[in-house]
Amino acid sequence: MLADTLHEIPLYSWLLGECIADLSLRRWLAEILLRPLLDAGCVIGSRRDGRLVGMLVFQPHDTDLSPGGKPPLTPADFAVVATVPGVRECVAELLRSPQMAPPVNDAVNLRIGIVAAEERGGRVLTAMMREVERFCTAASRPYYAWTGSPRLRDWYALAWGAAEFAAEDWNGITMYGLVSERPPRPGPVPDPRGPDLAAQRRSSSPIV
Repeated sequence: MLADTLHEIPLYSWLLGECIADLSLRRWLAEILLRPLLDAGCVIGSRRDGRLVGMLVFQPHDTDLSPGGKPPLTPADFAVVATVPGVRECVAELLRSPQMAPPVNDAVNLRIGIVAAEERGGRVLTAMMREVERFCTAASRPYYAWTGSPRLRDWYALAWGAAEFAAEDWNGITMYGLVSERPPRPGPVPDPRGPDLAAQRRSSSPIV
């Protein structure tokens, strides 16, 4: 699902560049983005009639991505792009670059949020956000997101009362930082007729 929508996320569209149409590279990128956080229990899925229609990836600042000392990613995970000109250089640039800063040290990072095209405009993303909202409320933490999409920036501000705390130029992409209140303001109540949520807690089930 993520592989099919990577072209809609400006940062990852930049990363794959002219190779964005290569499904094998999109699947590779989706796997390395998701696997460490899926193993850490930080992926929420939304399903309708047993089919995955939405996914939200979040990361609390104190998430252990190396349970048992096992690294989340190894050099072997990047072998597939080592011989792909353009992508190889962009991946190296991304790995060398410092992460964009959180608004406060304990804020929960909303890494990726996607919804199947036929479900957009409904309550799928809202329902998944409620799960993150509950976590943040229980821990008295805000959540934040960096996005290269002005549409998503405006959505977070309108639907969740998130405030823009920064805007940075990153390789020609304007990235907007949005942060919620502490604790987050309650969002709209999801329609009970909507899809069931399924939090992927240390599941071995593939999500990409």
